[in-house]
Amino acid sequence: MVTRTLAVRARVEAGDDPRFDRVRDPLTAALLRGDPAVTGRYATHWGDRDALLRLAEAKRLPLDPSLAAALRGMHERLGAPAASLAALDRLARGEAVAVVAGQQPAPLGGPLFSLHKTVAAIALARRVEERTGVPCVALYWMHGEDSDFDEIRGTTIADASLALHDLALPDALRRDGGLIGSLPLPPVAALDEQAVALWQGLPHVGDADALMRRARSAARDLGEYQSALLLALLGDAGLVVVDPRLPAFRAAARPWIDRYLERPDAFADAARRAGDALEATIGRRPLTGPALDSFVFVIEDGTRRKVTSAEARALPAGVDLVPSVALRPVIQDAVLPTVGMACGPGELAYLAQLREVFDLLGVRAACPVPRFGATWLPGPAVDLIERADADPWEVVTASDAVLRRLSEARVPAAVRTTLERARDASRESLDGVAQSSAALDPSLPQMVESARGKIDYQFARLLEGYLAKARHQLDREHPEWLRVRYYLAPGDKLQERRLAMLEPFVHRGPGVVSELLDYADEHAAALEQGRSLHFLLEL
Repeated sequence: MVTRTLAVRARVEAGDDPRFDRVRDPLTAALLRGDPAVTGRYATHWGDRDALLRLAEAKRLPLDPSLAAALRGMHERLGAPAASLAALDRLARGEAVAVVAGQQPAPLGGPLFSLHKTVAAIALARRVEERTGVPCVALYWMHGEDSDFDEIRGTTIADASLALHDLALPDALRRDGGLIGSLPLPPVAALDEQAVALWQGLPHVGDADALMRRARSAARDLGEYQSALLLALLGDAGLVVVDPRLPAFRAAARPWIDRYLERPDAFADAARRAGDALEATIGRRPLTGPALDSFVFVIEDGTRRKVTSAEARALPAGVDLVPSVALRPVIQDAVLPTVGMACGPGELAYLAQLREVFDLLGVRAACPVPRFGATWLPGPAVDLIERADADPWEVVTASDAVLRRLSEARVPAAVRTTLERARDASRESLDGVAQSSAALDPSLPQMVESARGKIDYQFARLLEGYLAKARHQLDREHPEWLRVRYYLAPGDKLQERRLAMLEPFVHRGPGVVSELLDYADEHAAALEQGRSLHFLLEL
């Protein structure tokens, strides 16, 4: 069982150094350094305490009573702890504002950045309250109305040897337009059981199994399972979950959707013009084509279908309409007292294109804030860092180079020296041969030079052979080091984009989330100084 404190091995700050390009997003960098062409695309900035206070005072309003009651019932049914229920009550009464983070539901809680984004929301909420004096709670928006099954169906975990395993929900669950939040639980439970079997030997596999079983027992579908998992993990920190599929939420959102339908062309034109400006600034348009043709879907028999604004207006009363990506954050900020949103690079980009959409609907947008990010270092990675005296980030991004240096160091100096002397002696001998052969024919030194190149090549091959033998010995002694690369950067991407959210839990147990919040607090404070940190944490 893990009893040591969660330690940070390094803090990586994205800057101009190309070594850190993997954690550098140009739009995030421009926002943090205060580039006017970028900051002008957002109504409120995280470093501006006075603007944040004005936003909090303006949005500190009670929830719609029907929505508050529905959220209370959902939280009680999903087993939310007392701190979560108390935070929800403060929101309902209009005593508190909120910082939100959101993600689609997915197997094993989705990718690691789902956890990182959610702890960021909690830390940012704490900072809002400290800086403004306005009570603030954290919200998790469960994106259950999304229909991209292929995006969420799979996840990746590692067993005790660090071997990676890709798990996926069965293809038979794919349904055109089907809401991913409504996916049934039996195949989810089967995938959970596969994960538990592969996690055998890890310290907290039993805790992870119990956590997932409790969450499944309270939930009715994948969306509620995701909500129950996060409430179990972070409810004691006051997390509140929002499920936009609730009839009460859709009812609270409908007046805002109707306002959009009164003049949809104005919204589309504004977003397209903003896209033109962004393309000139950041080199791309976050939202294009079909995303801006219509901002609404109709819900029919548990599926969603994009409809034109004219079709939406013609639908009979009582038919559910839900927002697309171009309207969803506006609805979120209209219905909920959100003053901040923990964002990944993609969210920051599309929010930059939607400022005029917020303005047209008269909605005060939450302040977008770059989310917390981390890479988790398993024991073998920490061992490799220490044995090689290596830079931790190099082990994350170029562990093969670190292993090569260790292999080179294993070749005895006497062996290298003997080889170098033999090579030098052969060169000296061939110099003499070249000089003497010229007396026979002036072209012969060129032949000798050709022979020298071939001999040098063979000496180089001998050295490579030495290194290969040393690397083979190293790999036999430390087979786990070979897998470090794939654990830290699966598919040559950031670990948090592919490994499952529960990976740290199965290594460190229930206490990991409260420890993680300490670093999320540090990240939130650093952002106020224009710094974005990526943490390398020891599992």
